[in-house]
Amino acid sequence: MSILDAVPETSGRNLASLDDSFQLCEVTEGFADQFCCACDDLVGAEFVRLFGSEAEVLLLAQCLSLQAKGEGFFREHLSVRRQRMRQLLKVVVHADGGALVAAVQPSGQPHTGFTLSRSNARILERIAEGWTVEQVAAGIEMTTRSVRYRMTTLLTLLEAGSGPSAISNAYLWGVLDPVAWPPRVAHGVVGQSWAG
Repeated sequence: MSILDAVPETSGRNLASLDDSFQLCEVTEGFADQFCCACDDLVGAEFVRLFGSEAEVLLLAQCLSLQAKGEGFFREHLSVRRQRMRQLLKVVVHADGGALVAAVQPSGQPHTGFTLSRSNARILERIAEGWTVEQVAAGIEMTTRSVRYRMTTLLTLLEAGSGPSAISNAYLWGVLDPVAWPPRVAHGVVGQSWAG
């Protein structure tokens, strides 16, 4: 019996079991989907390297600590980048009797360090709602030219080539609240950032 078989209802869950050196042993389809891979492509991969070099040391330290205790869990919100897309994932690693199981899912938290000015947040919300640049300009008492300039800034910040792509990335990164209508930026995104 595998470790994943011991976890109730793994169907549709984003789980992977880790060996003693933190390599992926078994991977559910849901886990592999979070990395745009097939399950077979991830088996044998080093878990701590899935999230890039900036998170590797943090994950390694936490996995070693968890392995030494033999029980408990830790939770992190980490960014993954695949091709031109970046997504923030909630990562939970659980230990039970020394066996480690990792779970990942899209995070509801905004992308780490991502802030928008109040004006750019209002523009993003209205564009996400379907307003035209002219409607946004009239609604927030800005010139059309200023709104277009700020939209260019938003496209750059969201690594997008178009408005729809920027909105998609904003939802993927947790910048826009996925349950709010009309669209609203997530708590903690509006800050004192000169660039956004």
